[in-house]
Order: sequence, then C-alpha cells, then structure tokens
Amino acid sequence: MNIPLNINNNLPLLISDADEVIFEFMESFEEYLLLNSMYFSYQSFKLNGNIYNKKNDKPIDSSNIPIIISKFFQEYAIKMPVIKGAKSALKELSKVMNIIILSNIPKEYTANRIQCLKNNNMNYTFIANEGPKAARCSELQKLTNKKVFFIDDLPNQISSVSTNCNNIITIHFLQNKKLLKVIPAVNNCTFQTNNWKSVLKFINNNI
Repeated sequence: MNIPLNINNNLPLLISDADEVIFEFMESFEEYLLLNSMYFSYQSFKLNGNIYNKKNDKPIDSSNIPIIISKFFQEYAIKMPVIKGAKSALKELSKVMNIIILSNIPKEYTANRIQCLKNNNMNYTFIANEGPKAARCSELQKLTNKKVFFIDDLPNQISSVSTNCNNIITIHFLQNKKLLKVIPAVNNCTFQTNNWKSVLKFINNNI
C-alpha cells in the first residue's frame, strides 16, 4: 500500500465508503442515464439487468455496463452531491478519530474524486479499491491501537469485512429509498442505519 497515511495510532479509525455513503451515487447515475437515453429500473440491487434503453425499453447488454460506469465516473466523480449529514458528521468525527475513505472507483478517476472531496472541505485520505474490501481493511486496522469502524452501503462488502476482520465494527449505511426497497438481507453487521445522525451517535457511544 504505497499511499502516505497520516494516522495517529492512538486514535480510533473510521474506514468509510464513498458512493451512497458520502456521495449521492444513484441520484447522479439516474441523471446521467436519462441524459443518455437510458434509465434505471430498480428491479434488484445490482447494475446488471437494471439499466434500460429508453427508446425500446430493453435492458442494456451486460458487456456495455463497464463502459457506461466508466463514462459516468469520468463526468460525475468530480461533482456528485454530498449525502445529507455526511459532511458535518465526518467533521465532528475527525476531531476524535482518523478517517480514511475507501472506495471502489476506476483508478483513472481517483484524482477527480479527491478533488470533489476537497471541494466539499473533506480533506481525508482517499484510497481507491477494487473488489472486496476485507484485505485492505485488514491492513488499515493495523495502523491503530484503538477501535476500527467500517461503513459501507453494500451487503457483500459488510459481509466481507465482518467475516475476515473480526475486530472491525461494521456499519451498514443506506439512505436511498429506492435502493432500500430492493436491497437483500444484510448479514453479520454490527449496526444498520439510513442517516448520518445515528452513525455519529453510534460511533461516539462505542468509540
């Protein structure tokens, strides 16, 4: 991990996802799709099978989805709106703990995402990840002698960290009402919530 990390090992650590935790991913993605003659159907909690061609109401071939995602991040990584309460909660938490943003994003748009964080006065360490986050979280938890919290919107990421990092406290966060209707069960999670106010309260009570 060749990323300079300014971590105080005597403070707890929060490892936070970005999309749908800090940034309004789906709100932006729906906007992008509509501007490009597509739409999202919300039939399930995944990308494949949910992106439709607006002209013929047929699903986009799965082979095209990586291209769509890449073009979306190219345009929106630098300008996604912040989820309500995220900025103020992270600011409060940064007074008492280390914060690292760990997000699965195409690496070529990492700089744009970092700039978006800076534009919103969220100057936290950012790490671009691929696939399950357990391995990276396992490395990061070694940087502190205190408690480690992990927050993500994806059930599979929560399960990955819960299963492989026994000492990390997991928080499942999802506030998007459309996604909440189709999300599968979230297993092996310490705490579940749909707002940052309760995240702040939970961490402060368990820090």
